[in-house]
Amino acid sequence: MNEIVYTSHLKLRLKIRKIPYEYPKLILNNPEKEFFDILEKRKIAIKKLKYNKKIRNMMIVYEDNGEVLEIITIHPISDEKIINRIASGRWK
Repeated sequence: MNEIVYTSHLKLRLKIRKIPYEYPKLILNNPEKEFFDILEKRKIAIKKLKYNKKIRNMMIVYEDNGEVLEIITIHPISDEKIINRIASGRWK
């Protein structure tokens, strides 16, 4: 398996948003939805997880160069935003 690296930006977001440290790996290893962001040229993975006492879509943005999986950021995302990004063609 490829090495998984948390960027400094991701670590900061985890701390600021009070997201459990293991969530990015949980999402990466068992996503419910996967996309490619045409605009940013990065991979997206989404999984429903408990966050702020609710079950929410949690999204990670990552890059995979074949040897290293670098997780760039994480945040909750609404179903509406997911639908809009697919409909606009931004996410494939």
